[in-house]
Amino acid sequence: MSQKDPQAGPEAGPEAGPPADELDPANQSLAEALRKSFWVLKLLMMVLVILYVFSGAFTVESDEVGFKMRYGRVVGDGAAAVLRPGFHWSLPYPFEQNMTVSTSERELPVEFLYLLSETEIEQGTLELKYNNFLNPEVDDFLITGDLNIIHGKLLIKYRITDPVDYITYVYPKPTTDDPRPDHQTRFPEATILKSLVRSAVIEVAAGFRALTIRGEGQERFLHAVGRRVNDKLAALARDGTPLGISVDRDTGIIGSKVADIEAIFPPRQVQAEFDRVFTTQTEKNTVISAAEKVQKALLTLVAGTSHDSLYQALEEEYHAILALSAAESAAAADLDTLKTDVAAKRKNVEAMLLAATGMVRARISRAEGVRDTLVQEARADHDQLMRLLPEYRRNPDIFLSRKRDEVYAMALSMEGVEKYYVSGVHDVRIKIPQLRPVPGQELPADPDDDYARITIDQLIKDGRLDPAVMLITSR
Repeated sequence: MSQKDPQAGPEAGPEAGPPADELDPANQSLAEALRKSFWVLKLLMMVLVILYVFSGAFTVESDEVGFKMRYGRVVGDGAAAVLRPGFHWSLPYPFEQNMTVSTSERELPVEFLYLLSETEIEQGTLELKYNNFLNPEVDDFLITGDLNIIHGKLLIKYRITDPVDYITYVYPKPTTDDPRPDHQTRFPEATILKSLVRSAVIEVAAGFRALTIRGEGQERFLHAVGRRVNDKLAALARDGTPLGISVDRDTGIIGSKVADIEAIFPPRQVQAEFDRVFTTQTEKNTVISAAEKVQKALLTLVAGTSHDSLYQALEEEYHAILALSAAESAAAADLDTLKTDVAAKRKNVEAMLLAATGMVRARISRAEGVRDTLVQEARADHDQLMRLLPEYRRNPDIFLSRKRDEVYAMALSMEGVEKYYVSGVHDVRIKIPQLRPVPGQELPADPDDDYARITIDQLIKDGRLDPAVMLITSR
């Protein structure tokens, strides 16, 4: 029989207690719940970490550009900083931020209006008022170059063309859903643009007449404002503060008409006077336009569609001749150059006259016909002279006697001509009466007219000339 170790514990037997790792059902349930909660917590933490990492994901729409901002600065330089449309990712906040800027056209009103009543604003109409004055504290207006006063309601159309500069110097932009009427004035974009445009409008208006701005010169005035705004934006860029905003020179500033309120109009106290003057000016322009149409039609009839260039060529030739005349009077040294210039311009005019149409072409054609006739007659006379010259040279007396007899015979055979024989007369005078017009037919006034070259025989035959007196003299 072995002895018991005094250090040993009591023997385990059927009557011993439960193991240490065994708990009652309540404790076991609690331990199991804690284990599951811990796993859920770890899963949630992992999900939150993933969501945090991917919270920097963003999408840039087709009419936008995007940026990444790291600790308040744009990530990248120049074009590399601009994110094009599509899906992009940035580090989560607070390491980086992402933002998008719309590149679509934006609009901003700029007004030079007097204080409107609630009825005028709601109905879009103006109430005529007399015997009251504009108050500079509440009424806004423009002073024109002729010291008149006008009001205007303009609209700026602009785009963001350099998003980096815009983000750096202008952002944020005004919201459109703020009901407060003055909310735009609290944003740099509206404040800067309104200041630039108002300054440009004031400067440009000082160089225009009131009726010009309100009448036919309104588009020219708005274009001038657009150019002045662009000059101011360029000046800011040169000074180191580019706004990244672009305003079209021709279409960036437009007149904004609302209901019966015109874009540009005079003070209502003198509206009637302005309307009368404007109506008179419109009528004058209509008459001038009609006269210009008649002028163009007449010029086209005279010289065809190229009358403007022909007129310009004639003016250049005229001034060249004046310059040559002045140089000849002053005995200048460059006469050869001036003569060459006159000859060149004259040659150009002659070429354009030959190519012209209308009455010019008809007159030139008739002149060419007269020229050709004269040349042919001269050539025929020359040929006849050449044929008769040898015979004359052989015996001049016999030749002249024969020719005289031929002339006498022709004269004596003419009907309607009275013949007289005068012997021994050395001084003979013949008086031919003036032409008598045929009833219903006027005498030609144009020396180039074909009738100006009609023969005496034809005149006698037509009854337009009294029978001539034919004198046959003998010596």
